[in-house]
Amino acid sequence: MSHKHTAVEEARSDIREHAQATVSDLGSLAQEVSGGNELRDMLIRAAKQTATLDASIKEAQQSLTVSQSAAVRLALRVDNINEQWKSLPKTIDVVKVASADILPLGMAGSDGDRRLLVLYGSQTGYAQDSAHRIARQGWRRHFSVRVQAMDQVDKTEVFTATCPVIFVCSTTGQGEEPDNMKRFWRFLLRKSIPHDALDGLSFAVFGLGDSSYQRFNFPAKRLFRRLQQLGASPIIARGDGDDQHYLGIDGALDPWLEKLWDALLLRYPLPEPIVPDSVVPDPSFDVAFISNGHPASFDRVPEPEGSFSARLVAADRLTARDHFQDVRHFQFELDDQGSLPEWGPGDCAVLRPESLAPDVNRFLERMGWTESADLPLSISARDTSDFPCWIPACTTLRWLFTHYFDVMAVPRRSFFEMLYYFSEYENEKERLHEFSSTEGQDELQTYCMRPRRTILEVLDDLPHSRVPVEYIFDVFPPIAERSFSISSASAVTPTLVDLTVAIVNYNTIMQAPRVGVCTKWLAQMPLTHNVQLRFAKGTMRLPIDNSTPIIMVGPGTGIAAFMSFMYKRCSDGANANYLFFGCRNESKDFLYQKQLEKWVAEGSLHLFCAFSRDQEGQKVYVQQRIREHGDLVWALINDLGATIFVSGNANRMPDDVRQAFIDVVKSHADIDEDAASLYIQSMVKSRRYQEECWY
Repeated sequence: MSHKHTAVEEARSDIREHAQATVSDLGSLAQEVSGGNELRDMLIRAAKQTATLDASIKEAQQSLTVSQSAAVRLALRVDNINEQWKSLPKTIDVVKVASADILPLGMAGSDGDRRLLVLYGSQTGYAQDSAHRIARQGWRRHFSVRVQAMDQVDKTEVFTATCPVIFVCSTTGQGEEPDNMKRFWRFLLRKSIPHDALDGLSFAVFGLGDSSYQRFNFPAKRLFRRLQQLGASPIIARGDGDDQHYLGIDGALDPWLEKLWDALLLRYPLPEPIVPDSVVPDPSFDVAFISNGHPASFDRVPEPEGSFSARLVAADRLTARDHFQDVRHFQFELDDQGSLPEWGPGDCAVLRPESLAPDVNRFLERMGWTESADLPLSISARDTSDFPCWIPACTTLRWLFTHYFDVMAVPRRSFFEMLYYFSEYENEKERLHEFSSTEGQDELQTYCMRPRRTILEVLDDLPHSRVPVEYIFDVFPPIAERSFSISSASAVTPTLVDLTVAIVNYNTIMQAPRVGVCTKWLAQMPLTHNVQLRFAKGTMRLPIDNSTPIIMVGPGTGIAAFMSFMYKRCSDGANANYLFFGCRNESKDFLYQKQLEKWVAEGSLHLFCAFSRDQEGQKVYVQQRIREHGDLVWALINDLGATIFVSGNANRMPDDVRQAFIDVVKSHADIDEDAASLYIQSMVKSRRYQEECWY
């Protein structure tokens, strides 16, 4: 009994000490608050709770002296007291959150903590660019801002953050999260996370998407909802950027940022005036030439995390030589180092292309960096920097503009915003200021976006603009990774990765030739050239049961993923495969014709082709073939539970193909248009109708 008595005494002493400290803290907080009946009521309840705890301890101690049997009751009481004590910090947190809304403005953030954490999920660089734009605007408002990809941040930072967190995320595929957000998103979905794990976190979410897609801005919408489910509080309503807006993403981002800063400055009043736009922001990186450095050669291929080394072993043209479009079959052989990656049908290979030497040399000459291009350069990240970890700490300008920076990209608004500070000519500065302003976005669309003018061409137009070396990471965008559907199956050829690639080559409205950075790099790549590639999950997945029929609709290069489907299904003995393929001419661009016909002869494939230009007077597309074979399609869907896959160009094809399936359902099920649409929509929800389309 004496041991237990001592334990209770110690517990009583500790609890009394904590309770007194808590009441003292709450009292101090109450003195700082002017008004707020609700807060005072909460303080009274907290004080009563403390008194109840003290009374419970006294009662437990008295019961200790009654008899030995009271020990059991005592243990239960002590457990109950412990549970009540655990709830006290929650009470204090609630009081503090409540007080934040009624504290005088000068008291909010009185600890001087003006930090912001900006997290992005970006597939092509737009969300990353927007995140850094937020950081620059935060710097002008005297915030210390750190920018990171969601998958790079330590997740405990988010769950223990005392500063606001701004999330910026794009959309990829058919409403999927970008690659550098996927791990973070999966973590947030864990059922083991308490529903109040993010109590006290203030956040904002801005999404980048395209309203022409059905699942418009789904990652941002889901993220916003999930953060609220975990107890976080939104600073302002979610923002939805839309590529279809006549000003692009900025059409929604500009007004959303105004609301964000208004809300944040209410909580964190300015310690001094906003830094004017005329002042250049601090560079994000410390970049400098090494003293007494000698020219160096850096020819190694960068190795981003999760990538695998491979060499090019085949590059065959699939279309006729006189056909306007050059489509090629590239085959890469993975280095067999004992641990080969696994990828499934429908997955993608991701490549980071290189800028070609003539383009790099022209750029270096334009910037006046030819003589210093091969001098060793040191790079170190500042605390607020979003540093790409695979870049060497010591490198050269030539290496950076070959492997990291994209001078052939169409510049975004932020490029002009930063270039403004480095122009020496007043007329140029006025023009750059207009392009970077909200009012000048129409002009920027006309000058840059519509003709697809490149950074190099813009610099030729602005000969008096010279970017200091220390600002290269703030001005020039990184080369975006490119994803290609894999056309081979690891179950059949585990060391070979096949890609089906249309070489981008067209003329703009200025009649200037344009080529794709990645496809031009691939088209000129010599055999045996080494590259780094990684694998990413695609949006289409084969049914688990191999007896389930599949209907594939893949005009043009949309057939790429279906080649991997067929190799895998044939290896598994699955023969219920139906492909609707479309192209212009049977003799010009019938991709993989021999292999498809071989599968047909073997009884593994049922093939339906639409050659749009081979008929006189009318064009025939895959959607017409679907309607023509409506009896078969309906039997596969309704009687055999077939799964439908659609892949290819996203302009009109996906909607036209879906309408064809709706028409089949409508006519064969004898139902109206709305009911037929709901039937197909139910297939989408159950993953029996899957799309992977792109622009």
